[in-house]
Amino acid sequence: MTISLDENLEGWHLKGGIDEADLLKNSDAWLMLLSRLRDGNSLQAFITTTPEGFGWVYENWKDNPKKGYELTQGRTVDNRSLPKEFIESLRDNYDEQLQKAYLDGEFCHIFGSQQTYYCFNRINNVKENKYNPSLPIRIGNDQNVNPMCSVLWQKYDTHPKVRVFDEVVIRHGGGNELMTERMCNEIKIRYPNQEYMMYPDSASLQRRTSARRTDATIMKDCGMRLIMDRRNPMVVDRVNCVNKAMESLIIDPSCKVMIRDLEQVINKEGTREIQKTGINKDLTHISDALGYSLCKVFPLHNPNIRAMNR
Repeated sequence: MTISLDENLEGWHLKGGIDEADLLKNSDAWLMLLSRLRDGNSLQAFITTTPEGFGWVYENWKDNPKKGYELTQGRTVDNRSLPKEFIESLRDNYDEQLQKAYLDGEFCHIFGSQQTYYCFNRINNVKENKYNPSLPIRIGNDQNVNPMCSVLWQKYDTHPKVRVFDEVVIRHGGGNELMTERMCNEIKIRYPNQEYMMYPDSASLQRRTSARRTDATIMKDCGMRLIMDRRNPMVVDRVNCVNKAMESLIIDPSCKVMIRDLEQVINKEGTREIQKTGINKDLTHISDALGYSLCKVFPLHNPNIRAMNR
């Protein structure tokens, strides 16, 4: 929130504004700003924001604007100060729904109590495909203890580029069972003599399922090639990556847990955070696993305007 005071020949002009206002859950900060604009010959308040759904900004400026409220919508592509490469990078990184908001300035459903992976569609994304022995197996892995989930897919140069052909979901059998070792062995039994590219949850670097080894060490000892960072990607980036990938991704119908996750995982109301409680406790894990792998193979690139040609 910013309040400025200008003095000219005609008197005092008091102005206040909020940037990225639609990220606020409600209008409390806006009402507080209005209450601070008390003195002066001219009182003005404004907000600037990217549309983030159909929240309080939509209600006050678009759906049912009050007297004195004016809405100016602009498209990113109309900003002459931005290089062409910046616009292209946004199109490369964002799915169709996000492009409506961040490129065209339109109000649309991009968060709220809704399907997290809204770009998933059974007709487009569920198609039979099988393991190709000539290609490496890419494995997204979520380190939840019960269940522990892995999604198996392969990358192609032709459309569809991502082809999910199997999933492995295991539950703790009791005792001192090493879940990570069991997961790796199960994958190797199903698909022997193959190159395994594992994209695990970063928790595997710290969590110890034995007195001597971390989960990451166990994976390496089982012949997995680990591809990961010390920290997991931000949830919003991971979700964006999965939604963008749906443009060229298919899932074999046998992967029922994966399909259920993509259809049923929702966001917390009024946010872009995944709802982890109050729903089926088995949800979110395997779609998280898919996101870890996709973020490494098809990362979102934040454009650097200064490095672009103008």
